[in-house]
Amino acid sequence: MEIFIIVCFMFVTVLETEAFNNINFADVNCGKYRAARRFGKIVGGSNADKGEFPWLVSITRRGGHFCGGTVITNKFVMTAGHCLCTGIDQDRLLPTSIKITMAQHDLSHKDADAYQMAVEAITVHPGYECDRPKDDIAILEVAGTIRWSETVLPACLPLEGNENDFANLLATVAGWGWTNEDSNKGRRANNLQKAKINVFETNTCRAWYKSQGKQTRIQDSHICAGYENGGIDACWADSGGPLMVNSNGQNDQMIVVGVVSTGIGCARPYLPGIYTRVSDYIPWIRHVIGK
Repeated sequence: MEIFIIVCFMFVTVLETEAFNNINFADVNCGKYRAARRFGKIVGGSNADKGEFPWLVSITRRGGHFCGGTVITNKFVMTAGHCLCTGIDQDRLLPTSIKITMAQHDLSHKDADAYQMAVEAITVHPGYECDRPKDDIAILEVAGTIRWSETVLPACLPLEGNENDFANLLATVAGWGWTNEDSNKGRRANNLQKAKINVFETNTCRAWYKSQGKQTRIQDSHICAGYENGGIDACWADSGGPLMVNSNGQNDQMIVVGVVSTGIGCARPYLPGIYTRVSDYIPWIRHVIGK
């Protein structure tokens, strides 16, 4: 069975820097993170440092974390479309039913600099249908203005139609998801987790899924990342969070190239995680945020 991995306007300047293959939709520098040495729960990962990925947010419902998201401006957060599905037919969550927590690190208690924001509007990609992996991306508009700080900063996004498909690169995924597919062996993480994973050619990923007898349709608008033998992967409740790569070797800047979307279980051999390819959706993102 295919299962999802459980995710007043201010005028800003759009900065496009060809040298680093990224877009900054925000009004401050994007993609600045705190480099750390530890890497491996996401499954098979390790604790992230507080503030290491300052664009990563926790999306909650009824006070509980259920998906991650990426801050892209001081009004908008990117996440997965399936995070907004109720599980009943094609019904979707209302903006009033969810909140976004900024600067969160340990979900077991509220960090001193963490703060929560209401959601004013939800825009799910028009091509997305609940329980289908295609066009699995959404934008949340917050009520109010996100306050920038050392632990809250915007992400850089890739250029539209980037010729670099990121295959064969080492990427980073982060979130508060389950540390093992088997609930008897793992649980949802309280501390933010991170892991390094390989990005694979799309055709390689398709061949692996087929070799395991899976009918999952891997689109060109997807990115596959993980390990051939499994062991490290995003899992449930990591949905909507970022897949990140270093910007042309610049160790202090990252680009969010994918959104945690779907897969078969977690960290299984020859079944890497599937991510929404952000570069394919830059025109739509521009339209939604008014750029």
